[in-house]
Amino acid sequence: MYKIIGGDGKEYGPVTAEQVRQWLAQGRANGQTKVRRDDATEWQPLSSIAEFANAVAPPPLLRPPPPRDDAVSKLIPYRNVPALVGYYCGVFALLPFLGLVLGLAAFVLGIIGLRVARQNPAAGGKVHAWVGIILGGLCGFGYLALVLAMVFAASHH
Repeated sequence: MYKIIGGDGKEYGPVTAEQVRQWLAQGRANGQTKVRRDDATEWQPLSSIAEFANAVAPPPLLRPPPPRDDAVSKLIPYRNVPALVGYYCGVFALLPFLGLVLGLAAFVLGIIGLRVARQNPAAGGKVHAWVGIILGGLCGFGYLALVLAMVFAASHH
């Protein structure tokens, strides 16, 4: 025979093991429900008693919510990080002195982001990837050509 502390905090019982199994099946008790044998002094969760181990359902696993297809996810492709970072690198590559490094990074990340978008259409980010490729290519290779031209000109003087 067992005594149980219900969800309302009240003590119920003594009840038989079969009645406890019925309460588990009905959802009136679970693995965390405190129980005590008539001959015991300590309360323990039902899940810790071997007699009820098969009847106690494991707690549900927490899953992340499914991805939403809202306006924000279409504007900011947070599921395609290379395309997003490539886009921002491409935009900031327009700044002098940073353009060479950020432009080349935007070009490479844009290509990776485009590949991710093609493999997983739900990730989105094709436009962001293309902006990274185009701006990164123009700025990165443009600044690289400018630096090489300056080095070439300086070496001939």
